[in-house]
Amino acid sequence: MNKNLLYFLLAIALLASCRKDDDNVFDKTPDERLNEALAAYQKALTGSPFGWNGNLTTADGGTYRFYFNFNDSNRVVMYSDFDSTTATVTKESSYRLKALQQPSLIFDTYSYIHILSDPDGSVSGGGNGQGLKADFEFRVDTVTADSISLTGRFNGSRLSLRKAVQSDVSVWANKQVTNGVVKFKDYWKFLLYWKRLNYRNGDYELQFDTTVKKVTVSWGTGNQAQSVTRGYYFWANGVYFTDPVVNGATSIPGFTINNFNAGAQVMNVAVNGTAATITGANAPVNPDVRSAVNRWWGQGAAGDNYWISFDGFHINGVDDAYNLKSLKNDTSQFYFLLYKPNSNGVDAFFSIYLDSAESALDLVAGSWVGMTANSAGRANFSLVEEHQDIPWPGSGPLVDTRNLLFAPTGYYFVQSSANSFDMVSVADAKVWVSWLWIF
Repeated sequence: MNKNLLYFLLAIALLASCRKDDDNVFDKTPDERLNEALAAYQKALTGSPFGWNGNLTTADGGTYRFYFNFNDSNRVVMYSDFDSTTATVTKESSYRLKALQQPSLIFDTYSYIHILSDPDGSVSGGGNGQGLKADFEFRVDTVTADSISLTGRFNGSRLSLRKAVQSDVSVWANKQVTNGVVKFKDYWKFLLYWKRLNYRNGDYELQFDTTVKKVTVSWGTGNQAQSVTRGYYFWANGVYFTDPVVNGATSIPGFTINNFNAGAQVMNVAVNGTAATITGANAPVNPDVRSAVNRWWGQGAAGDNYWISFDGFHINGVDDAYNLKSLKNDTSQFYFLLYKPNSNGVDAFFSIYLDSAESALDLVAGSWVGMTANSAGRANFSLVEEHQDIPWPGSGPLVDTRNLLFAPTGYYFVQSSANSFDMVSVADAKVWVSWLWIF
């Protein structure tokens, strides 16, 4: 036998003879340690006498506020700021702490937290098949005396729990969260597209994206304008940001809503306990408006997809102001407007109808148009020529719509969500169109 091999085997034997059988790195088995960890997490969850405040941040960055109260019978009672019902009525369901790849908290019967993950877009408000990219199974990351951090196992959403106190429970029980949800609906009653918060003699433009619960706050003028984006949630009679908006010595954590005066078009609010107002404005502050039109046009020109609008122009508080949805012919009725940017600079602006069997789309009227945009982001549209086979009509809602599109003052563009842009009249901010990207 090779001498080197003999020396190697001898060394192994000597090491083995020196090893004590009870000299383990851990004094307990992996299963015992895991069960102890799960028991410790269970004790932490149930050990908060007033439950937990929770912020769930989805994979898209939207934030939803929750309240949880866990008991030792694997039941949990919760509220959520998802809507006025979930903020008002408690929901009881079951939960489990289970050892998966890591100790995990699982909400295992349908509850308010499952709404965010519901694949039915009409339930969750998100995309069909994916919901709002939230989770209901979470791995436990860290546990401290007053907080627990968790990460979703499928979408990677983040759930942050902090021990609640009696006053937090009262905010939910006394319907202050519900008040915030309900009063915020008045925000959408402004006739002007742009809205500004006036606080301590400063103006802050607010742009809310309700699809992912984010708000962009902008201030300043011209090249000095700046913006930040925050998640937001409902709490204590108003809207609060996940992190305060800071402008020099001014810090804005959100605002409580007192009332909305529809006649004066003023929302009376309070920031840090100080009276403030939100009012409409006729021009944008957000510097992104200078580049938004190019993103809108470029996205359509880059492929064979389209921008569509189901309602056409919103004017002075009225959706579908020209009543496009009343249009019909012998076999079909109006469905949407279509705008297709083309790389050759000749764009398609069509009216699309849906047949009575709801099985086929028809091109009913069409024009070839051109679009130009200046450095300030103002876009102008003009007629190139009529579509020879399906010309635009001479009068009625469609021609009124096209004439307004060609308004010489032009339009600003605002990206209102990941898949939508609003086109807002430069001359009158009570006029706009919402374009959706759904193909």
